[in-house]
Formats: sequence, C-alpha cells, structure tokens
Amino acid sequence: MRIPILILTFLLSSIVFSQDNINLKELIGFGCYSGGTRSDVVNDVTFDLNDNKYKKIIKKLKSKNPAERYLAVIVAERLTELNKYELTEIDRGLIKKAYESNDLVSVCSGCTYFDRISLKKLLSKEKENFMWTYAEFWLEEYIK
Repeated sequence: MRIPILILTFLLSSIVFSQDNINLKELIGFGCYSGGTRSDVVNDVTFDLNDNKYKKIIKKLKSKNPAERYLAVIVAERLTELNKYELTEIDRGLIKKAYESNDLVSVCSGCTYFDRISLKKLLSKEKENFMWTYAEFWLEEYIK
C-alpha cells in the first residue's frame, strides 16, 4: 500500500511542478485544465474577433507579450487570406520578425501539458506542432 501512495504522490506533484515554468499572462491555450478553458490571452483576442476589432488585434504584433504576438500573427495571416484585412509593410515586417523570434511562449493543453515554446517553433505549421492544430480549429471557428 505504501508504494502506490508514493507513486501517486510523485505523479501529482510532477503535474503541479510542470506548471511552475509558465507565465499565465503569456499563456496560449485553446483547451487548458480539466475544464478545457481558453487562456486569458486567447479569450481577449476571441472577444475582439467577435466584435470585428481587427486593427486592435493587428496592433498586438508590436506587443512585448509573445502570446499576443503569436495570436496577432495567425489572425493577421488568416484575415489576409480571406481578404478581410490588408497588411501594411510594417505589419509584414513584424510578422517576419515573429517567425524568427526565440521569445518563449507559455502553452497549455488539457490538465497536464504545460510548457514554454519559442515563438518561432510555435508558428511552424508542421504536423508535429499540435498547438497549430488547435489554433487552426480556433481560427476556423472565429474567422469565416
């Protein structure tokens, strides 16, 4: 009985400690924690999308918060694809800079996955980048 209790204690504590390295103000999550809630940054941008406040989102390309820059980049690209927004040369430069950035972004998925990933890696649209899959579903839901 003692060994299963020790194992359970170890597993639970590792989950708690895995969340120590994240910054909640810079957290990207489309379905975090047991309730599958969105992070605050994602919620803020979602509200702006619902209100068609595209310029407000695009301004986040200049943000010091890498999570905001991430969302601004993917939203800007989707809006441009759909001819809903025309990017300026400055916007394009900021997007290019984001694709080269090693700034760390806190990410979460579900109850147990919390990590920090470089903005450059997070913006890669490869199948191995499961956060991109979540982002695509989110984009499809809110930008039509």
